[in-house]
Amino acid sequence: MSKIKYAIIGNGYRAMAFLRVGLALPDQFEITSVLFRNPEKASEFSKIYNIPTSLTIKDCLSTKPDFVVIAIGRDANADMITKLIPYDIPMLVETPPAVEYDVLIRLWDNVKANNTKIQIAEQYFLHPMYQAKLKVLEKNILGEVSNLNISWAHDYHGVSLMRKLLNVGFETAQIYGKNYKFPVTVTDSRYGIRTDGDIISVNRARYTFEFESGKIAYYDFTSDVQYRSKIRTRHLNIQGVRGEIDDLTVRSLTSDNHPLVQTFEITEDINTLSTYSINLGNECLYTNPLYHARFTDDEIAMVNCLLGMHEYIITGKDFYSFAEGCQDTYFFILMQEALKQPNIPIQTKVQPWN
Repeated sequence: MSKIKYAIIGNGYRAMAFLRVGLALPDQFEITSVLFRNPEKASEFSKIYNIPTSLTIKDCLSTKPDFVVIAIGRDANADMITKLIPYDIPMLVETPPAVEYDVLIRLWDNVKANNTKIQIAEQYFLHPMYQAKLKVLEKNILGEVSNLNISWAHDYHGVSLMRKLLNVGFETAQIYGKNYKFPVTVTDSRYGIRTDGDIISVNRARYTFEFESGKIAYYDFTSDVQYRSKIRTRHLNIQGVRGEIDDLTVRSLTSDNHPLVQTFEITEDINTLSTYSINLGNECLYTNPLYHARFTDDEIAMVNCLLGMHEYIITGKDFYSFAEGCQDTYFFILMQEALKQPNIPIQTKVQPWN
C-alpha cells in the first residue's frame, strides 16, 4: 500500500503531535512539509528533523501532499481554511474551525460553494475507552439512554462526546450555564509533574443541555488543570433505562432482570505499554491495530484521524464531518453566552449545516 502523504500547517504543540505520530509509522505515513511563518524556527526545525519546511502555502503544497493538517491557534483556523480553499486541497482541521458565529456561517457557505473537502480532527470519541463505551451503547446494554454527566473534556470536545453518547445528532437544545472560581494546587503540565505547590484560581463551568428529544446532558469541567492534575480526575456517567456506565463500571440487568455489575478491563501490550484491547466480561469491545507502536490513547486517536481522513478522500465517507465540527462549535459559542446570564436558558436554532 502506498504511503499516506500529508503536510502540516503549524509548528506548535498540536502540530508537533501530528508530526510525532507520523514519524512513528514511517511505513504508513510520509510528512511532505511543515509550514512555518518564522524562518528562524524553520531553520531550527530542519536541524532536528529530515523533513522539508516551507514558508509559503504554495511551496508547502508543491510537495504534493494528499491533504494538509491545519494545527495552528484556534483563532487563526477560519482564515487559514479560507486561504486554502482556492488550492482545492483536502484539509484535516484541528478544532474549532472558527470561534465567532458570523465567521462560522461565512466559512460554511464558502466551503459548500467550493465543494471543499474538509474533516475535523475531533479525536476524543476515537480514544480506545470511548470506542469501547460506544460499543456498549450500540449493543443496547443500557437500554434507551436518557441522560449523562460528563466531566471529561472541555468546550467543543465535551459537546462532541455528549452528542455522540446521547445519539442526539443535530438536535436543538436549551443551554443553562454558570461559572465558578476555585483555588487549586498545580500538580502537572504539558511539560511534566510540578511539585512547587503553586496555587492558582481556576474556572469551573457547569452546564445543563436539554435536547429537543428530552435527553439531558450535565457538563462540568475545570479549565486549565483537569486534563493534567494529580488531584482532579475526570468522570463520565451515562444512564439508560436498564443500566449505567459509571467511569469503568457497567451496571445493567440480565434478560431476566437480575442485576449485573461488570468492569472494563484494559490489556496493555507488554513491550510498548500501549492499549492492546478492552474487554467487558468475556467480550472484547476494542482491539488496537496500532499496539505495536508506543502510543498514548490520545495518539492512537490522532492516528485514526489521519487514517479516517485518508478513507474520506478515497471514498467520501466522513469520519468527523465539517458539519459535525460546526455544530460543536456553534454550541460552544452559545455556551459562552450562557455564562454571561447564569441559569437563564439559551435556545439553539437549526443551522445551515443541519
